[in-house]
Amino acid sequence: MPTATLERTSGEAAFGSAAELREVLERVFETVEGDDRVGPLLRAAHFRACIQFTDRRLTLNLASSDDSDSYLSWSFATRAPWTPKVTLRMDSSIANAWLQGKESLAIAIARGRVKCTGETRSTVLFVPLARLLAEPYRRVIDSGYEHLRLG
Repeated sequence: MPTATLERTSGEAAFGSAAELREVLERVFETVEGDDRVGPLLRAAHFRACIQFTDRRLTLNLASSDDSDSYLSWSFATRAPWTPKVTLRMDSSIANAWLQGKESLAIAIARGRVKCTGETRSTVLFVPLARLLAEPYRRVIDSGYEHLRLG
């Protein structure tokens, strides 16, 4: 019986620098802040994550916002302003594929392309929750970062 799998797409499109990666992520989170469908779902999840992009030496701290005027809180500081429940370590090319919905985070973790530490319950909840970022991410990629688009 055939099974459906996502092809490994990393390596096809790469961020030019840590600055470009940060710029794209900032635009994605600003897009989420204006999204009355995705934003409230992310805020209601009460998650706190740290994502380390190992090849670009960039750390993203991302959390549901406690502020009623915003949906997300994020920081690129080496140390998070909060204690993350989940920490993910990956190359930026894997992150690019994952955020476009071309790489399954669960499969990438199972295959060792993403290292994951943290509370088991939080990790299990974060994996499907993170898929909510795919649409805003693709919109940002399509608005000036076409070199990052995967087929």
